[in-house]
Amino acid sequence: MGDVDRQPSVHPLVLGQGIKELKRKLFHLLCLGYGVIYAFLTRPACLTVMGILGFIIILLEWLRLRSPDFNAWSWEQFGGIARKWEKDNVSGVFWTWLGSFLTMLIFVRRDIVLAALGFMIFGDFAAAMVGKSWGRHPWPGRPGKSMEGTAAFALAAMAVGLWFLPPHVVIISALAAAWLESYRLPWDDNLWIPLISGVCMNLLRTFA
Repeated sequence: MGDVDRQPSVHPLVLGQGIKELKRKLFHLLCLGYGVIYAFLTRPACLTVMGILGFIIILLEWLRLRSPDFNAWSWEQFGGIARKWEKDNVSGVFWTWLGSFLTMLIFVRRDIVLAALGFMIFGDFAAAMVGKSWGRHPWPGRPGKSMEGTAAFALAAMAVGLWFLPPHVVIISALAAAWLESYRLPWDDNLWIPLISGVCMNLLRTFA
């Protein structure tokens, strides 16, 4: 048959979801700002700035969830990069800030903090992009999570972590964080990934 009968290689709905996820993850890359703040400020100054940012984020989240009109306006402006469940719940912006802030607060070593933030930012980005585009082997019992996405997370995390830490520390921690990310975690994985990977790297850096 002619070209008229050919089916498109990518369903428009799937393509639209992929573009939305790309926009969301590109917005997520703005969290690089947290890493920049940590890299160029002293620890006390960084925690102060992060605390101020957190106060602003918490205030805006509280106002949004208390005011239907403000929430509707916020969703109109940013709904294209948010997930549906975030409309009436605390958004990923808060959880990403909290994960970053607690990582900076708990861990003293700068190399561990920067690597943990890199895991969260670049690992999560790679997992989402590869999983949405090429994920063909889903993890059993873990909807929305693919083996391809997990592998992409691990590789991206290793690429970032090797700038800061020895290979054995990075490889083990990246694999552990990738395995963690493959599960549906309570609240938001951007809270847990930097914290758990930070714990893993700290233990390996100290005792291995």
